[in-house]
Amino acid sequence: MNTPLPRSGKGPAVSPDVEMIAQAIREARRRHGLTQTQLAGLSGTGLRFISELERGKPNVALNKVLVVLAVLGLRIQVGGES
Repeated sequence: MNTPLPRSGKGPAVSPDVEMIAQAIREARRRHGLTQTQLAGLSGTGLRFISELERGKPNVALNKVLVVLAVLGLRIQVGGES
């Protein structure tokens, strides 16, 4: 049986993986000394997108997420469960 996903405020449940990505992006941005506005400019996205991404909002565009990760020197590794 699947355990229900935690809810982050209003709206749909947020996957723990989404929360991990959001946290990694937020921490890397801070490590690089960037504001959300600066990261938005460097990645060709908007401030709202970066803000929602760092909050783990579902339904963000994956291609934009990948660009933001690249700007911060991060990558996603996909694998199956052991």
